[in-house]
Amino acid sequence: MRVLADFHHHALGESLAILFDHWGVDLYYPAGMDWFTSGTWQFEKAFHGDKVARQYLEGIWNDADEEDGTLVKQDPRHPMRRLYGVTYDRAREMDWDIVLSTLPHNDEGLHRFATERGARFGIQIGNVMQDSRYDLASFVLASSTLPGHTTPASWGKVIEYNGVPTVIYHQAFDDRGIFHADPFPGLGSREVASWVNCFPETSPYPSFVDFARRYKDDFDFRVYGSYGSAPTDELAAGDVSWVPRIGSEMRKARIGFHMKSWSDGYGHVIHNWAAVGRPIIWVAGYYRDKLAAPLFVEGVNAWDIASHSEEEIVDIMRRLRDDDAFWLEACAASRARFDELVDFDEEANVIGRMLGL
Repeated sequence: MRVLADFHHHALGESLAILFDHWGVDLYYPAGMDWFTSGTWQFEKAFHGDKVARQYLEGIWNDADEEDGTLVKQDPRHPMRRLYGVTYDRAREMDWDIVLSTLPHNDEGLHRFATERGARFGIQIGNVMQDSRYDLASFVLASSTLPGHTTPASWGKVIEYNGVPTVIYHQAFDDRGIFHADPFPGLGSREVASWVNCFPETSPYPSFVDFARRYKDDFDFRVYGSYGSAPTDELAAGDVSWVPRIGSEMRKARIGFHMKSWSDGYGHVIHNWAAVGRPIIWVAGYYRDKLAAPLFVEGVNAWDIASHSEEEIVDIMRRLRDDDAFWLEACAASRARFDELVDFDEEANVIGRMLGL
């Protein structure tokens, strides 16, 4: 079987590769600007013209090997992963079983392509309240919660949403290898790490910096990820692209500081924190109706910034730093919650049965 899906997020792309690998299905991505000029790929066109299309249809394929309209390259972020691209002209000569749109702007164009090629069309929902074309889809893969389906009772099974067969699922990653749980790298560490990408561009960041500077003698605060348009500061720890290093660095942290309260979809970083087995300081209210919510339990493996005074948060962090037994229990609880609530293989089985793979 063969699937065509648009590519715009490396971790989503890896999760789709893991999902379809589970069923022995070949996954391809559009490559070349003909996908744009044909009106098929239209992501951000209204705002940026062809700039974004050139990034994803040309830029990521610049170093790929090409033969007869099919491109292949080593994924620069994920080991042992090859990415396969296909030009528009070559794709129109190929048989397709499924065409999957992960971006609302591409729904109409990819649906048209699927119809022309006699393929089944579906949409992937990666962000909360994503405005996708349910009316065009024959199935939905939702890696975020949906209205009326914000608890685990609705997840990991086929439900009907907007009249379409739907599975709310977790985007898979290498939880047994790259993001395995191991407390030992964090023993003796004073590191409090944030992996929220572009955190310095957001409104909560100045208060975090002030907090980190006041307690710099107590903890080693580090901010990983892109600073975007914000100036770098003494907390910058680097924008790490090689995913195995991300897992390794996360395990070196004593505490995860996840001060995110905007623009969440699946929540890769917060799921990674649970998988590697680290306690976190977080904004619990923001995650109340999202997939990551049940992973963390107040007072067990997570502490909510909004529910405690600054003095209380610092006392909790000091105990996590100094009391190895307390910290190890919190670490174990994070991984245990992950194992209880997330089963990539079983969700792949449910999706496969829905799609007839």
